[in-house]
Amino acid sequence: MNWPDPKRHDSRLERLGRGIVLGVVTLVDGSRRAAGAVLVLALLLTAASLYYTVTHFAINTDMRDALSRDLPFQQVQVRLDREFPVLSDTVLVVIDGQTTGLATSAARRLAARLRARSHWIREVYLPGGSEFFRRNGLLYLSEKQLWALSNRLSEAQPLISQLSRDPTLPGLLSLLGRGLERAGRTGPQLSNLGTILARLRRAMRAQEQGRFYQIPWGELMRGASGGEEARRTYVIIQPRFDYGRLQPALRALQVIRGTVHALHLDAKHGVRVRLTGSAALDNEQLKTVSQGAGIATVLSVVLVLMLLVLALRSARMVAAALLTLFMGLAWTAAFALFATGPLNLMSVAFAVLFVGLSVDFGIQFSMRYREEYDAGAPHDEALQLTGWGIGGALCLAAVSASISFYSFVPTEYAGIVDLGIIAGTSMFIALLANLTVLPALLTLMPIARRPGPQQRTLPLWRLPVQRYARAIVVGGALLAAASLPLVLQARFDFNPLHLQNPHGEAVATFEYLLKHSKTSPYTIDIIEPDLERAGRVAAKLEKLDVVSSALTLASYIPGDQAKKLSIIQEMSLLLPPFALLPAKVPAPGAATIRSALEKFERKLESFHAGAADRGLAREAAALARAIRGYLVRFTSSPGTLVTLQRRVISGLLAQVRDLGIALGAAPVTLKDLPHPLRDRYLAADGTARVEVFSALDLSDNRNMRRFVGAVRTIAPDAAGAPVMLVE
Repeated sequence: MNWPDPKRHDSRLERLGRGIVLGVVTLVDGSRRAAGAVLVLALLLTAASLYYTVTHFAINTDMRDALSRDLPFQQVQVRLDREFPVLSDTVLVVIDGQTTGLATSAARRLAARLRARSHWIREVYLPGGSEFFRRNGLLYLSEKQLWALSNRLSEAQPLISQLSRDPTLPGLLSLLGRGLERAGRTGPQLSNLGTILARLRRAMRAQEQGRFYQIPWGELMRGASGGEEARRTYVIIQPRFDYGRLQPALRALQVIRGTVHALHLDAKHGVRVRLTGSAALDNEQLKTVSQGAGIATVLSVVLVLMLLVLALRSARMVAAALLTLFMGLAWTAAFALFATGPLNLMSVAFAVLFVGLSVDFGIQFSMRYREEYDAGAPHDEALQLTGWGIGGALCLAAVSASISFYSFVPTEYAGIVDLGIIAGTSMFIALLANLTVLPALLTLMPIARRPGPQQRTLPLWRLPVQRYARAIVVGGALLAAASLPLVLQARFDFNPLHLQNPHGEAVATFEYLLKHSKTSPYTIDIIEPDLERAGRVAAKLEKLDVVSSALTLASYIPGDQAKKLSIIQEMSLLLPPFALLPAKVPAPGAATIRSALEKFERKLESFHAGAADRGLAREAAALARAIRGYLVRFTSSPGTLVTLQRRVISGLLAQVRDLGIALGAAPVTLKDLPHPLRDRYLAADGTARVEVFSALDLSDNRNMRRFVGAVRTIAPDAAGAPVMLVE
């Protein structure tokens, strides 16, 4: 064997290199001599590392923590979270109803039930749904809208008064029958009679087809439907987190979904409930990241196993390399959690990086050992020659790789800093494992020497890279040239929402609201010392074309209250609030409802025969046919008739009750605003918050940059999700 001569007179750098190589050889040979002790220590360290990893493992998906807290906008965000804690880590429940009444009722029932689950739910906020807004909601309409509502209620007064006295389906049918008798005559008419008949027919048809349908009485009373936005309500929930779980919000989300299920808030009952918001998005992201990291790690290990089998062709060597890899990975995971705390969306990738680079060290060491051993060197000498021959290269590779990772550290991107610290240090962990554990395992699991001389070179036909070198170079150059136009079009997508599973409920709902809702979930927050200055800033912001609205607590004080209260007073004279409290009458039985339907069907037929209004006559005839078919179909199903009463009447009763409450509106001042609303806009020390909504579609990154840039011209210290994403 031709050993390198350590006594040669070389340059200082060469002597340093030889010293490093000599240290590697000493470490490898020492691990061979004390193989049992090295393996025991490695196993103990691995067990301790696994225990620490399991008991401390956590992933932080908050993108705010991925950036340095020293950045100016981050300091504003920290202050915002401290002054207004109710705004952070929330679940946004989006409720779409077949009617406005259904959505409102669902939101109220869900909020009431969740408030009783205080073990998992910290706070429940119903925007615009508290008793304050039920009582004073009419003050938030414009004068024009109030007069229009007053006219509609004047027309609907007979219907509302009758149903207050007899809030049953027979009572409604009796009123509609009298309305048919007066149709075409001089004198007061029952408004929307044709529409009500059509809606009744639709309710019967839906029940026959097994679908849910409730008459939208609110739309009939107000006139305009208001579109999809009017039939949507929100519940904002601040959950309690279980930080002992990988997904801290999971239990609270399960409680919310379980409550939704228990209350039958689903399509079969006319509503659709979706969950989104920061807590729900983080939960989905944690699930996706943990699953993705697990799949990527398993896949990389499988590929590594295949590579090891092809390269080493020895079960014992493959086992030794894999055990070394797993031990090093366990050590690195423990170091990561100890050095940086919870992993983040970037640093969680350390496992895949470690597997790829660590196994490279193991393959190089093992193949060089196999070469020396098969060439005739004894086991101890083969390990020493391996250390001499490849130790310097492995150390250089580890140092160069670690330097590239440590270059991430001097940045303000905290997530990348953590990845740099973990991945950079993991290179030295991988080097140490492959220079200690691997030689020890090769000593304890000796391999058989392959007989005969080993072929050191491969025939040309097995080296296509050499055989087709020129063609490969030319082809690569052409591909690079063709790729240049695409490279120039590359854009950085800074929005982490676009990295998540687009089919997840939280992400899909969030993106839907961004594109289709007037109240975008992405808002900018501005902190001002007091409410007066906040109002001045909001007024300036609302002049920007990219801003749809800028709200402060004062925005919730209705304008022109004297005029509006006067209009409401006139409405209350027409419909006194006490008269809008539905009478408590026994619910009619199936026989009573059937008799009322049969009587009403005869009136419809009679009206159709002699009506002058042919449009109304056609509706009457169609409803008469529907009633006949309905009664025949459900002759032996009395419960179906009771269900029809509930679907027709319950929505109307809720609207009448809410109207009675709303007609009792009173003047509103700042001190009258409810505390849950105040807590979102005014801190205990008087600090005021301005909430800025965009007029642009913020699912487009260009619009988000434009929105943030425009707002910052007026409020440089703005914070919020759009600012964080642009930064």
